[in-house]
Amino acid sequence: MGNLWIGPPGAMTEIDQAARSFDRGADLNVTEFRSLGGRITVTRSQVPARRLKLAWDLLAPVHARALDRIARRVDGSTTVYVVDPAAGNVLGAAQAAGRGDAGATGITGLAQWFRTSATGTVAESTTVPGTYVFTSADATSSVAWRSTGTTSNFPVSPGISVSFRAPTAFAPLPTCTTNIDFKDATGTYLSSAFGAGPLASGTAPAGAAFATPTAKPGAAGTWSLAGACLTYGGTAADGVPGDGLPPMSVTGYTDNPGRPQPYRSFSIDLVEVSGAAG
Repeated sequence: MGNLWIGPPGAMTEIDQAARSFDRGADLNVTEFRSLGGRITVTRSQVPARRLKLAWDLLAPVHARALDRIARRVDGSTTVYVVDPAAGNVLGAAQAAGRGDAGATGITGLAQWFRTSATGTVAESTTVPGTYVFTSADATSSVAWRSTGTTSNFPVSPGISVSFRAPTAFAPLPTCTTNIDFKDATGTYLSSAFGAGPLASGTAPAGAAFATPTAKPGAAGTWSLAGACLTYGGTAADGVPGDGLPPMSVTGYTDNPGRPQPYRSFSIDLVEVSGAAG
């Protein structure tokens, strides 16, 4: 398990000091209605938004300054990403399970994956609606994972260690290979971490802002996309549930001088968002 990183792609700050408190619960928005007969009906948000509340005692000045700049949007970033050290898999929850909305072609369905080769096809299973498979036409067919939070690549910064494990069905294949492609802020390819097997691990190089995990079965066939794992700061493992890596916005913070100076007591609250205007 690694440290917490926070900030925009390419400019995340690593916080290596453990937080005094770390609340990562989701805002369920549950409402209960009790009938005269005593029965209870519950309503809740269909897609709960995660909230993070972090607090440190005697936080080092360099980290406190970075968090202060993020909270006040000094550098112009309205949304940030939080690499949560408690998250073992930053793929989306459905994406990690090889699932999506039945019939959906967008990021909640088919667009969670895309091929990176001239051959191969990502498609919804014809026998189990809402599950997705990759059909490899030959040894060159390759599939990649999109970040469901950015609808594109996964955000990184130089120095972040990243590990990717191919889907469970790919892993036993002796021909299976994996890659993590690092890209700059414009999406231009920089370098890759290669795995001669179902696991690839590497460190984001200088100039990196995004990463794209890819896997190649290395043989013709149709394979389930369930069981893939993308981990920051650790080693990806098979079958870890997806936590996602959504964009977040700061909703509040406190910054108090500590004893001894120049350390500071700092807390910051964030919420998962689809946008952060203003």
